[in-house]
Amino acid sequence: MRIKSVAFIFLSVFFLLVGCSTNETVDSKLALPEDLPDFVQKSDFEKVDWNRTVTEFDTGTRDDMVGNKNKVGIIGAELKPNKVEKWLWHFWGIDQGELTVVGYNKDTSKITPVLSDGVWSKDGVGGGKIEGADASLPSNVVLLEVGKWALFVYIDGKLFDILVYEVKE
Repeated sequence: MRIKSVAFIFLSVFFLLVGCSTNETVDSKLALPEDLPDFVQKSDFEKVDWNRTVTEFDTGTRDDMVGNKNKVGIIGAELKPNKVEKWLWHFWGIDQGELTVVGYNKDTSKITPVLSDGVWSKDGVGGGKIEGADASLPSNVVLLEVGKWALFVYIDGKLFDILVYEVKE
């Protein structure tokens, strides 16, 4: 009888430990900034496919666009940590709206505005058809540290696309 009790206790502790040691989710280690727009949800961060990094693609008028073809493309310099760069955003499937860009560093879990003036959003997506896209918007962008970043692109408060970038020294 004593062996059965010890075995039962051992198995109970084992199952408790196995149940508690599952992979940590984004939700348990992620702290959203207080000033983050309300429409950005923790569940958005679980949608990142870290293997789907941005690629260079041809629009028919240029062959140096970077992003996710037929969704979001960017013409601009490669990002370096703490260096402000000018980007011309291109959008397919929309013709106007407010752009919100949220940066998320995979390694540090840092969440930050990508627009260089420290704001989350910028109005003015539109600008007419350019380089094959339906809309465009110029902006200055900055990321503060090296690492793999997911840039969450929202248009009018709805998640539009996720761009995965590697920022190197």
